[in-house]
Amino acid sequence: MNDFSYLRKILASDSSEVLQKAFKSLSNEGLEVYVQDFDKSFKVANEKLLKKAGFLLVPAADWDFAVEILGSIGLENYLTECEIPDGAKSEYDIAVEKYYKKRKWTYIETGVIIVVALMYFLFKIFTN
Repeated sequence: MNDFSYLRKILASDSSEVLQKAFKSLSNEGLEVYVQDFDKSFKVANEKLLKKAGFLLVPAADWDFAVEILGSIGLENYLTECEIPDGAKSEYDIAVEKYYKKRKWTYIETGVIIVVALMYFLFKIFTN
């Protein structure tokens, strides 16, 4: 499985005309544009794939330049946040996210235990 974690969602629309206009503008500037296929794989966009797509992706390094291009042609209403699409995360990134999520809950549980122990000791001190 290829690692496509460098891709970022740039534009989302249901209209194929908007996607076509954005694709032509970005590719005329020399940027690589990607779409997500039905089998959740990422492919370099072309005219045929754009009809099935709902959003466009660009490499993270080109995201700011792509936003500038799309803003200049009047598509700023369709721009999205700079986020990694769901299927683009590598297995390593997913494992790291799970690790940090578990670690966060471990810290919360530890904090709760410490607070309960402190309350118990304070109760014992003041009742004796």
